[in-house]
Amino acid sequence: MKRFLASHPEYPRDRNGELRAQRVTNLLKRPVYAGYIEAPDWGVTLRKGHHEPLISFATFKTIQDRLLGKAKTPARKNLSADFPLRGAVVCGHCGTPLTACWTKGKYSRYPYYLCPNRGCESYGKSIRRAAIEGEFEALLHELRPAPALFSAARAMFEDLWNNRLATAETRRSSLKTELAKVERDVDQFLDRIADAELPSVITAYENRIRNLEERKIELSEKIANCGRPLRSFDETLRTSLDFLANPCNLWASERLEHKKTVLKLAFADRLAYVRNEGFRTPDLALPFKVLADFKSSKCKVARPERFELPTTWFEARDPIQCNPLPDISKMYDSSRFVIPRYGDSK
Repeated sequence: MKRFLASHPEYPRDRNGELRAQRVTNLLKRPVYAGYIEAPDWGVTLRKGHHEPLISFATFKTIQDRLLGKAKTPARKNLSADFPLRGAVVCGHCGTPLTACWTKGKYSRYPYYLCPNRGCESYGKSIRRAAIEGEFEALLHELRPAPALFSAARAMFEDLWNNRLATAETRRSSLKTELAKVERDVDQFLDRIADAELPSVITAYENRIRNLEERKIELSEKIANCGRPLRSFDETLRTSLDFLANPCNLWASERLEHKKTVLKLAFADRLAYVRNEGFRTPDLALPFKVLADFKSSKCKVARPERFELPTTWFEARDPIQCNPLPDISKMYDSSRFVIPRYGDSK
């Protein structure tokens, strides 16, 4: 978010002309953007305001959990749109992520990828950027599903969407049950505060009640929105389905964020590349892996004929030697044995 705000020159800066990270953190911690207000210094607990919220309270809680979670590594400064595959492709011999650089030639500068591992047989051997990125684009073209297969996948998503809407009433009932339980817990803690004497115990109960009140707000918001999608099926999944139909369109964007998004959504792990050979078999993300399995399957409808070899009515073959059986009429005396004719009821 700090990088997003810093990219807009009209957003106000601090006195030194920079945008501090603490200022962004303070913005993310304000419940007013979720439609609620509070002022702990004045004794005003969290309550619903009279203004229209910009985000839902559930989104606000997700942001707070993210802020209290593990710290994320800041973006590397050497990432640039010149080498979008840097960090996403590893050497096929040693597994070390490939680095990239511009090499100064006699008349111009040329872009290359290379392996930085000194113990690798491909150490320092340059890979032309046009070659590796061209092969990567060809790999993306292979991920595109057939139109008929994509239509079937879209129909499956739409059926799942309709089933979720049909089960919304059951979800609403379970949320109301949980809300009633939270309200009972709040009443129990209020009774305990009235009987408590130690300040530490009272403070612990108050913190517990505060968490339960936030849970009540979140449940009430979910009950109000349950069964009522914010957007239609086409509006919600249009971007995702477009990417699933052809990830090359997003890769063709000039923005580095879009290219990194393709690498994260299309592949489950880093790609392995061997110099002068190309990419190894990639580990695809789940949607593309499922579509690839459907595409490569050999399933067909059974043919109307029988699977065994067709034979005439009067031809019999030995199942082991595949030779015609001997004529049994020549092996036995016709006066002692009678060979029934085909179709004889006796």
